[in-house]
Amino acid sequence: MEKKLVLFDIDGTLIYHVGVRKWEEQYYEGLRKVYGITGEYDVMQYNGTVERLLAWELVKKQRNMSRDEFLKKFPDYVDVMHGFLERYGKTAKLFKIIPDAVVFVRLLKAKRPRVVRGILSGNARKIAQWKLSHTGLLKYFSFGLYGDEADDRIELAGQVFAKAKLELALNLKPQEIVVIGDTVYDIRCGKGIGAITIAVTTGMHGSPEELAREKPDYLVNSLMDPTVLSLFSLK
Repeated sequence: MEKKLVLFDIDGTLIYHVGVRKWEEQYYEGLRKVYGITGEYDVMQYNGTVERLLAWELVKKQRNMSRDEFLKKFPDYVDVMHGFLERYGKTAKLFKIIPDAVVFVRLLKAKRPRVVRGILSGNARKIAQWKLSHTGLLKYFSFGLYGDEADDRIELAGQVFAKAKLELALNLKPQEIVVIGDTVYDIRCGKGIGAITIAVTTGMHGSPEELAREKPDYLVNSLMDPTVLSLFSLK
């Protein structure tokens, strides 16, 4: 079946974090300033999930706060994280591209222009688009599902059908969608909507063995792998 939509994860799939600022710092600043969360906690355990889940899990453990109050403050939390990235991104590179991934995206654009390239990321929209702009990739993507739009990644992925119909005028079948990512969560959400799944080992939060246990349709070390190129008739 012809592929009509390809959804890419961002961190570990398209880009790497670099530089002297730790990626966790944006969360520490947002949680402290907006929700009053301080002390010891581990944001790493939520890597690959969605922003709304990460923040809520940490807030409800440390604060007696209602869900409604949490959600009311959530846009401010995203704004603080975005401000952190903007502030430090002006003086240093915070993220860099994964070369083979970007070659693949460019090839897909050039050779298969009718295949829509989209984002499926746990990052909030504002954060995701900043990262893509910071690395020069924003121009390659015209559609997105983001981590401030749902409470878990499978729920987020499930929105693709209605959103693609609304924004792209596409009535998609599951087999017409490809989900690409570097964590078990990417594979699970892709399988959750019946999409074709490609797991790539370029990330830092999922070993090849862990990814293989999720049984993705393809498990590769690079998006320029011949099997991936063949899937899109790019060979």
